[in-house]
Formats: sequence, C-alpha cells, structure tokens
Amino acid sequence: MRLLSLDTSFSFINLTLIEEGRVLVHHCKDEGKKTLEYLPKVFKEIDIDPYQVDAYAVSLGVGYLTSLRIGITFIKTIAYLTKKPVVSYENLHMLCLFVKEPKEKVCALRVSNNVFYRVCREGVISPVMLDKGDMPELPVVSLSGQGIGGLELEYFPFSLYGGLWAYEKLRAGYEGDKLMSLEPLYLKPAV
Repeated sequence: MRLLSLDTSFSFINLTLIEEGRVLVHHCKDEGKKTLEYLPKVFKEIDIDPYQVDAYAVSLGVGYLTSLRIGITFIKTIAYLTKKPVVSYENLHMLCLFVKEPKEKVCALRVSNNVFYRVCREGVISPVMLDKGDMPELPVVSLSGQGIGGLELEYFPFSLYGGLWAYEKLRAGYEGDKLMSLEPLYLKPAV
C-alpha cells in the first residue's frame, strides 16, 4: 500500500509518502508562499502522481485554520477524484503517541495567542484543551520558537508519524473516514 500524508497546520508544508510501511519521501519546507499556490508545485517537484497513491492521511490540526482548510480540501478533492480512502489525524495526538519520553507529559502547541494541549498520562490521552493557566504540572513537550517552554523539539514530522499511524490503521482493516465530514479542528474561543 502506498499512502500520502499531508500536514498544513502551520506555515510549512509537511508531506510524507509511505510504501509498505517504509518512508519513501519526507518533505518539509516553508517556502513563504500560500499553501494553495504551492501544493501542486510540490507534487510535481517530488513526482507524486495521485493516481499511484492507494490512500491518504491528513492533519486536522491544531493549527492555523486557513492553511488547514486548504490542506484538508486538497486531500479530500484528490481522494474523491481517485476514489481512495482518507484517514485523518491530529498533531497533538501524534506528539503524545510518538514522543516516548517523558512518559507522563503535556504536549502543547501555540496557535496565534492560544496554547492548545493534551495530557498524556498512564497510557491515556486527554481531549484537546485550551490553556487558561490551568495546564497540569507535568513536563511539557512543544516546538521550539513557540515560547511554551519545556522540552522544545526543533522539528516534529507530523505528516510522517500521522502517515505511519494511518497506514497501520488501514492495514488493520479500517476503511477510512467519511470524506465529507473531514474539517479542521476549530478550537479557538468565540470572540
């Protein structure tokens, strides 16, 4: 099975092509261009033919709403046209699953002025929450440059881990998400 995973949560495009559980291509670049303008060019540069892909995975966030909408719509359109399944994933969930140490932690990402997090404790992962000054006193895992503190990862390949996670789910018999129900996680408080 060949699976293409796409994450457009932040300003960079992060995509991974996986075949039979092995990573063939991992591409992450911030071109400073609009996602919609840049996505088709990336596919051409990397020589990805959507008709040669068996399934797709896409990040629903947390992240910037416009870039997420573009990435999700792009994958939904290709999947619809090629009649291939899509598995969605959420990036904080991937941090909780794939950052092994510390075992008990808070995984957090900043989106504009908001910090969203999940608590990973004793094999249980909480729902996504908005930090209102009540984040638990556990080690924090975040991305560098976001000003959250704790263990700051210089880079985390959301599309790679999300793609591997989706690949295993499909291999176990999952048929994919309902295509038209895929929407970005919109967690920003009402204004």
